[in-house]
Amino acid sequence: MTAVAYQRNSQRFKVEAPVMLEDFRTGFYYNGTIYNYSANGVYLESDYAPRPGRKMRIKAGGARDIFDADLYIAEIRWRQALAGNSSGYAYGLGMQYC
Repeated sequence: MTAVAYQRNSQRFKVEAPVMLEDFRTGFYYNGTIYNYSANGVYLESDYAPRPGRKMRIKAGGARDIFDADLYIAEIRWRQALAGNSSGYAYGLGMQYC
C-alpha cells in the first residue's frame, strides 16, 4: 500500500504488530496485524471486514511498545479485499480512532 501524502492528516509510521479486534455489535473477537499507524488511526489487515462506519475495539496488548494504552476504539473508514498479499489476511482496513 502506498500512502498519498496530501490525503494524510498526520505522519504514518510503519510497524508490524499483532492485535485483536472486538466487534461492538456482536462481541466477537478477530485476529489482525497493524502495518502502519498515526495519531489519527491505523491500517491493519484481518480476515474480518465489517462495513465502513462500524465501531471496533482494538486490543493492542501485543503492541505495547507502540501504543500507550491497551484498548482503542476506532471506526472503520474503508475496507479493501486483498488478493495475493504476503500477509495471508483477506482484507485491508483503514480505521480512525474515536
